[in-house]
Amino acid sequence: MRPHTRRPLSALATLTLALNTAPAYAQPANPSGEGTEAPPFECDNNFGTCGTPEMSGGGGGGGGGGGSVLIANTDLGDTYQNADDYDDDGIEDPQDNCVRVRNMDQVDRDGDGVGDACDVCLDASDAAQADRDGDGAGDACDDDRDGDGAPNGADSCPDVPNPAVGGAQPDLDADGAGDACDDDLDGDGAPNASDACPLDPAITDAADSADGRCFPDADQDGVFDVGALSPDNCVGVYNPDQVDTDGDGEGDACDLDDDADDVADADDSCPLVANPDQADGDRDGAGDACDDVFCFAVMGDQANCLDPEATLQVYTPSFLVATGDSLDLRLFANRQGQVMEYSWSVIDAPAGASQAIRNARGVVREQSLYEYTYDAKPTFTPTAPGEYKLAVEVRAVGADVVTDEVGAAASFTARVVAEGAPVSAAASCAQPAARQGGLGALLGGLLALLALYPTRRRTQQA
Repeated sequence: MRPHTRRPLSALATLTLALNTAPAYAQPANPSGEGTEAPPFECDNNFGTCGTPEMSGGGGGGGGGGGSVLIANTDLGDTYQNADDYDDDGIEDPQDNCVRVRNMDQVDRDGDGVGDACDVCLDASDAAQADRDGDGAGDACDDDRDGDGAPNGADSCPDVPNPAVGGAQPDLDADGAGDACDDDLDGDGAPNASDACPLDPAITDAADSADGRCFPDADQDGVFDVGALSPDNCVGVYNPDQVDTDGDGEGDACDLDDDADDVADADDSCPLVANPDQADGDRDGAGDACDDVFCFAVMGDQANCLDPEATLQVYTPSFLVATGDSLDLRLFANRQGQVMEYSWSVIDAPAGASQAIRNARGVVREQSLYEYTYDAKPTFTPTAPGEYKLAVEVRAVGADVVTDEVGAAASFTARVVAEGAPVSAAASCAQPAARQGGLGALLGGLLALLALYPTRRRTQQA
């Protein structure tokens, strides 16, 4: 929700505070988990199952209409239609307990189906994730869910803010319902909205009412807080314009869901345009319903988003890996149907570290969601802890499909941070063979026996 300027409430104004607020939902953490100075890290299979649905076939060479065809199943056994991964944490959306927040570990300590990385109540099961006062503590675990300083059990309006004045919460007619949530403040039987004087039961004729006493203006925005004369749609919040986008009686200045699409403004990709599906085709955080510019953001990295109408761009995410582990290098570009040559290189590495990249050069033709697939995946294995810088360069084969430029080229540099003990280059190269398991061991044993056999024959003949 957007920040608003609030003015202190007088005792009289507090008596007329009558807001019916809708539940709010917590703002998710920064999806990248990184600062703005560097792009976020990518999943590398060290923390769980990672992968993007594979594809085959197609091709757009020669300006034809061919397209890639996704294979039936992904690495998790789901069809592609159900295998999108919005936050690119390697966990496909149907299985991800924080769809828009990267959490490769998927920890959910309270078992409510919402991962700890985005759960507003870590130790209290709350699938709805309601957070009425927007303080980050969900209603299920918040001792003061409306944030007015009064504990829920003792609050005369537990779901509507009504802070104490002079040591007690205002209750003009002493009926036990605080003034902030009492539809009849003075207890005269006339609802506030139609009462000639909502604060004084003795005044029943509008002609006898004194506006300054009967119709206060807590926030001094020129709109009376209560009464029949167009009451303020945000009592206690200065909003002289009284804008109410969804027409629900709550002004935008205090409405937690301005467009009434059942998505709280704090989480809404279009706070002022109803978009219950929250579709965001370019993954930039602004929903399609209110986003006039398409620029695909990989893992939320808006600073390096891919504009399909711009000159050729290439991108690869940064990685956090363990030393000795083989890393698949991913390639994104702002093109569809563009054949490109690629070249990977290590331009900076810790002292003594291996700088070898397998399958560093080749040609790519097919992509899905701006990620290209390889015939032979380029891989890099860090052998020493520390920071590496990997650069990828691409060059269009033939004319660029957007600009018609011949030989268009682009490059990008990403970080790889390796943690762990140093390993030898030989050990890292041998790792894939070791992972083949029993078959590799069996073949190795047979070769050893064959090597010994001639020697044993010669010994016997002697």
